[in-house]
Parts: sequence; structure tokens; C-alpha cells
Amino acid sequence: LPTMKPVDPRAIYEEQDVFGFVNGGAPLMPKRNSGSQGYTFQPDDPREQIVIYEDFQAGPNQEVVFENQIVWVRPDQRKDIQAYGKLTIRDSLLLWDQTEHQQTRLRIKNGGELNIKDSYSFANNQYWVNWDFESRAKVHFDNFVGDPWTSAAGALEYTALNYSTVKMTFPREMRDATVRVTAAHHVWFEIFPPAGRHQVTFPVKRQWVDWGMDIWPNTTVDVSDSYLYERDASISDDTHIIVFDTPSGFSLGWAIGRNDSGSAGCVLSGLGDPENDSGVFYEEKVWDLPCNNSSLTVRDSVLQRAWPVTWGQVKLVLRDSNLVDPRVFQGPATMEIYDSTIDHIAAYQEGRVYLENSQVRYDIEVKDAESMIYGYQVSKRDEGREIEIKELDGGAYTALESPGPPW
Repeated sequence: LPTMKPVDPRAIYEEQDVFGFVNGGAPLMPKRNSGSQGYTFQPDDPREQIVIYEDFQAGPNQEVVFENQIVWVRPDQRKDIQAYGKLTIRDSLLLWDQTEHQQTRLRIKNGGELNIKDSYSFANNQYWVNWDFESRAKVHFDNFVGDPWTSAAGALEYTALNYSTVKMTFPREMRDATVRVTAAHHVWFEIFPPAGRHQVTFPVKRQWVDWGMDIWPNTTVDVSDSYLYERDASISDDTHIIVFDTPSGFSLGWAIGRNDSGSAGCVLSGLGDPENDSGVFYEEKVWDLPCNNSSLTVRDSVLQRAWPVTWGQVKLVLRDSNLVDPRVFQGPATMEIYDSTIDHIAAYQEGRVYLENSQVRYDIEVKDAESMIYGYQVSKRDEGREIEIKELDGGAYTALESPGPPW
């Protein structure tokens, strides 16, 4: 008889579906809930269920402990949960039940501490969850699995081990930080290099790797024996990046803001392929934005998708691109998007967006009075999934009968 080859336990983390192993297969593990488009607890989970709201805090010199509980986060308004002291979570499940994207962040304040062990945290529905770690916060994950996207700042002290989830943005202001990741089941970094010129070669993704970065002042980023899922580059003003010898692909964020009295016009085309999320291989391609003194050069690499964002005195035009979540964070900035595909598009604080001949996968979000999104020949990207229109706090979406931005 042939000998059966044993299955490496790590194989459960290497599937295309990042959290495919979170299927209720263990007694206290959550499971996917297709009805709510998120995750939920198992019916026979015996743990106590409690609800916290957006005004929850762990005060200075205070330790709040969630242990052996199911904790529902149900905000009534847009406001962040804050931890000034220590927040400890053990053997628990956090379920985020928001009514809009990023409605209530978990914010670990300067001097605060977050410790999570043997626990899960997932969105209960389709709305994205974000956690922010301020400078001089301390974060420690030990066998933590969850879908929140996290952001670092300044002098963060961060460790993750024992098959934890690591999804994090490193801003250009990072300094005096220590980030150590060991045996993580999922590592996804978005890196904003500081102002200046940088050359980056990303290691091959979807492999167990050792990797380190030396980009920010007096900062250590050390990844060992961990599954590298994605690693993205992002650009802001006065930053010029060359990505080379990365044929396995990367995606790109581009932050374009201007707060002076002048007005800046910017144009970007061909960020990825609107018909193919896997991206485009470029032997040599340059995107240059004089409007904020930034550029991207791609050499012998694949550019997959992009997420440009704007604010202030910026007029951005995007053409023929594959976009994740372009946003206008604050007016009077405007964004025009032509002949592209988009997952999620948003305008806030009097921002304005015009879409033409483009497809949207998930939703169109317009928030705050005087915020506007206009669409001409906008269609759904996926069969069987309708575009959700979210008009919040006075924001409005208008479908146009003729082309051209109405400003």
C-alpha cells in the first residue's frame, strides 16, 4: 500500500482564502455568516456575551480584561474606542457590528497597551474594521487571529507570535520603533517610506520567509519564519520610489494632499489593468506627479492595484486603472475616474468625485454635507452583487444622464 504523506499543519494558512481555516472547526472558533457578510459565534459557544459601544475606554493607569467572553462592538455614532491604560483580551471573540466602514476604531493611545492571547476579532458584517496604535503604545499578539487593518505611528513597540495575524500600515513618520513578528500565519505590510528617494525589492509573497526592513530612523522591523501574504508600497509628497525585481507583484497607495492656497492638478493613468486584478508586468514604467513632488518607477515588476487618496487643494484625474478604495478625504479636493474598476469609492468633508464608464464592486460612500459623488455609466463589477449606495450625514450620490463632471 502507498504511504500517505502527512499534511503540514501550515498548509491551512496557505489557501487563497486568507481566513478559510476560520470555519467553526474548533469549539470556540467563529464561523463565516454569509447572511451578514461577516463572521459570528457558534450557537453552542457557552461564553458570556457582552456589548460595548464607541464611548468605551480603558482609562489611564487602568487595566480592562476581557476573558472567556464574546464581546460585541456596536457603535451608535462615529467615534473611537480608546485605551489609555492596558487592555487585555484572553480566550475571547470580538465581533464588530458597525453600520459604516471604519466607524469605530480601536485606538491604543500614547502610553497605552494592548495584549491579546488565544483570541479572535472579526467584522460581523461587510464594513471594514481599523485599529490604530499611537506612538509609544505597546502591542503584543500571541495566537491572535482577526481581520482588522492596523496602523502604526512613531515609536511603537509591537510583537506578534504563535500564528497571529499581522496586517499593518507603517507611516512615513515611523521612528524609534521595534516591530518583531515570529511564526505569523499572515503578514501584510503597507509601507510609506519617508520623504526622499528609495529603492525597494520585495521578497516573493505567499511563502514562509525571514525578512527585515531598514527604512525609518532608528527602527527595527524583523519578520521571521512567517507567511508573507502581501507587501505594498505607498507614496506621499516629496517621496520617490523605485520598485524593482518584484515579479510576484505589489500594490500601491498614493496620498496626494495640499493645504496651501494654490491648486494642484494631477493625472495618473494605467495603475494596473482594469480587467485583471493580477496586474501588469513592466520592464520600465514611470508615474510622475509634480503636483506633490512624488513619483513611482517600476522595473521588471508587476503592479497589481492602487488606492490613491486626496485632500485639500488637489484635482486628481485617474484613467484606465484597477483601484481598491480611492477616496477624497476633504474638499475642495476633486477626483475624476475614467474607464476603471473600483472596489469602494468614498468622499468626505465636502469632497467631490466624478465616475465615468467605470465598474464598482462593493459600494459608493458619500459622507458629510456638501460631499458629492457623480456617476455616468457606472455599473456593477461582479454579477450577483449590487452596488450599495451609502449616503450619510448629508452626502449625496447622483447618477448623470450625460458625461462630464458638473463642476
